[in-house]
Amino acid sequence: GAASLLAGISQGRAWGWSSLPTLACFVIAVAALRLFVTIERRTAAPLVMLHWFRTRNFAFPMLSQMLTNFAYMGGFILIPQVLGQRGLGLSDATKGYLVISRPLAFSLIAPLAALATMRVGERVAGVVGALGVVLSMVLWATVGLDSSYAFIVLATACSGIGLGIASPALTSLMANSVDEADLGVAGAMQQLMTQLGAVMGSAVLATVSVTATPTNLAPFHLAFVVGAVVATGGCVAATFVRSTPRT
Repeated sequence: GAASLLAGISQGRAWGWSSLPTLACFVIAVAALRLFVTIERRTAAPLVMLHWFRTRNFAFPMLSQMLTNFAYMGGFILIPQVLGQRGLGLSDATKGYLVISRPLAFSLIAPLAALATMRVGERVAGVVGALGVVLSMVLWATVGLDSSYAFIVLATACSGIGLGIASPALTSLMANSVDEADLGVAGAMQQLMTQLGAVMGSAVLATVSVTATPTNLAPFHLAFVVGAVVATGGCVAATFVRSTPRT
């Protein structure tokens, strides 16, 4: 089911969103998911504990990460295109120097965010982190030919900072919400949903921006607005988690 869904999303632009192969992938995905849930409910030793999805600190962190990763990875695909020949026309070297601010910001902020989370709680960290991704998308929706390198670095780094703050906090909440023996399955489920968000974000934002040109950046801006809206959903989901009690 997951493979069919990912195939439909990743290839929908090439095949056509209303084409038979794409629609078949989505139909197969829905049918397979329904069959999977039916089997899991009846088996004595289910692979995935379905009651996890009724657990606040499992379902909402997963949803938040999926939605923020939609915007984060969608931006990962779009930003080099905006900076390149379809947009600002910058050289590959210049693009590299600007884009590296995002992973650099992530790697620098994540260890510090883990310490801060111990003081403010996972809920605040999750919300603030998701807001960082939203801010990044909003800033990129205003990037134009007259934008300075400093503004581009800020817009790019915000998403790295946001994900660096949110990911450790939300991942720890999910881990604490399941039994130790189930950590492997829970981690795999988290990775699946996160990657699903990444594929969806890459495909959807690329499709929205397909008509962008150096003289018409509006499709790029619209794509980033879509990313901001979806990431806002991730922020809302993070508000429903409960921070781990501190003693």
